[in-house]
Amino acid sequence: MATPYLTRGGGLAAAAVLLAVGSLTACSGGSQQAGADGPAAASAEPLAPPPIGTVPILAADVASRALPIDPYLLDRDQRGQLDSAMRMVTERCMAGFGFGYHVPGGTDAGFAPATRTANRYLVSDPAFAAQYGYHAKVQPPAPPSGDAPTGAMAVALGGTADPSVKPGSKAATGGQNINGRTVPRGGCVGEALDRTGASEQNGNGGDDRLARDLDAQAWAASKADSRVLAAFRSWSDCMKAQGYAYGTPIDANADPQWTGGAVASAKERATATADAQCKVRANVVGIWFTVEAAYESKLIEQHAEALAAVKQDIDRRMRMAAQAIAS
Repeated sequence: MATPYLTRGGGLAAAAVLLAVGSLTACSGGSQQAGADGPAAASAEPLAPPPIGTVPILAADVASRALPIDPYLLDRDQRGQLDSAMRMVTERCMAGFGFGYHVPGGTDAGFAPATRTANRYLVSDPAFAAQYGYHAKVQPPAPPSGDAPTGAMAVALGGTADPSVKPGSKAATGGQNINGRTVPRGGCVGEALDRTGASEQNGNGGDDRLARDLDAQAWAASKADSRVLAAFRSWSDCMKAQGYAYGTPIDANADPQWTGGAVASAKERATATADAQCKVRANVVGIWFTVEAAYESKLIEQHAEALAAVKQDIDRRMRMAAQAIAS
């Protein structure tokens, strides 16, 4: 089924490396697109509905609109650069120990939408829906496959031979001598994480925890907002007139009928097409986007100082990634 492109916890390169040594530490949830209900929102007091201005008419063209939280989250290009740096540092480090190791898998550049708003409000383009239904146009990348490194290679990669210690973590103290070189803390994965500015706060190479939480909180508040719920009711009436009984677009998107197949059925395509057409008629996307942006602006104002530090940290990490790639 289609999934709103929200935030993700960590870098794909780190995830692929750590999967290869048998412990996933960097990635939180598959390809890191949220489910139809969005991510779990941070625990917080309910937000009072913020005022909104003029509501634009939007559908699939919402993909060209930015949300206020976007500068505090990695965009696709930034994520790709960090992933590339992570891979290059890991592979160079492993080569220094005499291992021809390549980080498994690829980036998600072909799967992740070009912008965070592209799929955020679910299917909104009738032409796309008629061809793909609720399925993604490009399938997510396959998980890493093949045998995990063992022995000295695994130690060089993750910094530990202790099965109770998470490879690549600070607890993987390194210090072993392999082929005349000393393994760094966390192994080559740890070195790559350090050289790309990864930390627990940014999910070991992904988005900052605060920015993720605010993103989730605004999403949750927006879909429960009375103005969005009124748009959902208009959409539901439109769907009912065409023979479809769904309370909200989220319900239609998450219908279990659409899971399990690689290709959308004729029924799914017809339902998704009606869904997108009713979104256009009720201006669901325009209203939803405007309301969510208002919640985000309110949250950003409340956390302005901390978010300024988040933006500075992103800039720092991008400089580190560029240096790692160039070195």
